[in-house]
Amino acid sequence: MKNLFVLLMVITIISCNNSTEKPVAKKPLAKKEENQRYFSLEKVSELKKRCVENGDFEAFGNLVDHYGNTRFEYYELLPVAIIMADKYNCDNARVVIYFWFLDTQNKGRDEKQFFKLDKSKQDFILKYLMDGAKNKNPGCLGILDRLLKNGLKMESEKEKEIKELYKKTTANSSL
Repeated sequence: MKNLFVLLMVITIISCNNSTEKPVAKKPLAKKEENQRYFSLEKVSELKKRCVENGDFEAFGNLVDHYGNTRFEYYELLPVAIIMADKYNCDNARVVIYFWFLDTQNKGRDEKQFFKLDKSKQDFILKYLMDGAKNKNPGCLGILDRLLKNGLKMESEKEKEIKELYKKTTANSSL
């Protein structure tokens, strides 16, 4: 009986080692092409739907990642960001709107380039940043603070309010 048990164990071990699957050599990751997609079209469509219909903040973050890594489609992010900001009060979308205009209009994120945008675009962006500042969003407050330091002109009461909110927000974040 003992010999039978040992024989079965040996056969089992040998059969496990003789699997027909050959190990697959991992291919090195190819350098990302300029027009290569980050997510599939289906995944992007699903993420957009979750944002627009449900206000899904996580899906919006994934879209930001996608469009940040798929520059040839970056223009598609703005409408979703506007919907997320207006309909779902998403402050991260407000920050995305600001950087979207800098990126697309000025080919980079140099914040001093904000002042090269035409007045209607500046007003459009400032409306969203001010909405985020009212929510005490540190991203919106930080951007507004830097713009004020770089020469943005606003009513003195608004400037003072933004600076105070920014100081409170940064003081709280360092705790």
